[in-house]
Order: sequence, then structure tokens, then C-alpha cells
Amino acid sequence: MQKNIPCPLGVELPAQIDLVEAARYFGARGQPDPGTLALLERCAGPLLKAAAPRAVWLRAGRESLSGLIRGKDAEKHLAGCGECVLLAVTLGAGVDEAIRRLGVGDIAAGVAADALASALAEQVCDAAEAALRQLAAGESLYLTGRFSPGYGDWPIQVQPELARLLDTPRRIGLCVTDSFLMTPRKSVTAVLGLSEQPVTGWRAGCGQCALREKCEYRKRGQTCEG
Repeated sequence: MQKNIPCPLGVELPAQIDLVEAARYFGARGQPDPGTLALLERCAGPLLKAAAPRAVWLRAGRESLSGLIRGKDAEKHLAGCGECVLLAVTLGAGVDEAIRRLGVGDIAAGVAADALASALAEQVCDAAEAALRQLAAGESLYLTGRFSPGYGDWPIQVQPELARLLDTPRRIGLCVTDSFLMTPRKSVTAVLGLSEQPVTGWRAGCGQCALREKCEYRKRGQTCEG
């Protein structure tokens, strides 16, 4: 694992989108009904055709990222880690356009497509994380899970700095707007802790989530973790 140099990471497109996960993003309560599944299945094909996932990562020392890693929650997640891995993943601009096309004249299809793309982005991130774990294991190193801006008290205002460090505009076509939103929309940035000892990290729960007051899962007595 090279240090301090943004590196491309090969990520394959899954053969299928996880429809159960997509249904949760869609807002389905419990097991999705046949109508919801049919809608998701209809929209999944065009999204998979449009997706062109790309990823980039960077290994760096904790001290060099002191201006980026802010807040108690991110620090807690990285406890015991002397180094970090920054990660950015995008599904590409084609997915944004596919969502727009599917939603023309069919609001439900547009919402379903957005949910499917969110589920697909998560699958691609999982694949990227698995690839990073394999690289780390080759050096007898261990990774925490992903921790993204917006989790807990790690502000989304760090997105421009993350994009700069990873050189995302040039390497994977991911840019950050003045309002700290990413384009293409279905993109993810995250940090993972890297350690010589097994580490688990810390995931911000409902009590720390910025969306807790209007979260539909909490209203139903559930969490976004299932």
C-alpha cells in the first residue's frame, strides 16, 4: 500500500442491485410488496447499464490529516490507528442522468431509481472496502470500517479537502459544490483507520446522527442498519 499518493482502485459492477436494500431506501416498511419489487426491478436494468464505478484511495499518517479529521466521533472511530486510508467512490454521471430520465413523467420511478442507485453505491463501496482490506492484509495490517463526512459530528464541510487530497476531479470525475454536495450525486467519501493491531472503529449511532429528528426509520422503531 503506497503512502501519500492517490491510487486508483479497481471496482467491479455487481451483477444485480440488492433490491431489499433498495426497498429500504425507497421507504418500504418491512418486506416490500410485489408492486414495489416490480417497480424496482423495472428500473434496475437501466441503472446498471448507466453505472461506471470508479474509486480512488490514499494512505496517509494520522498527523498529516489533523486538519481533516475533526470532531470527537471521527477521532473515536480512528482510535488505535496510526494511519488512515481515505476513499472516494462514484457511480459516474451516467447514473444521475438515468435517474432523471426514469423520473420523467413517472415520479415513482424516479424515486425508485434514486433508491436503487443509493443501494448500488453502497454495494460498490463494500467491494472497494473489501479490496482495501485485502491490500492491508498483504502487509499484516488491519482496517476499521468506513466513516463518512456527515456521520456523527464529522462535518460535510471537509468534503472539499477530501476531494483535494484524493485528486477526485481528475482521477474519478468527482467534484464538490460550494454547498458541499458531491457531483455525480451517487458518490461516497470515507476514512478508514489503518493499524498493526485488529481494530473495529466506532460507528455513530442514532444519538449522534444529524437526521435523527426526521428519520423515518426511527419513527417506526427501526434503524438504517436493519
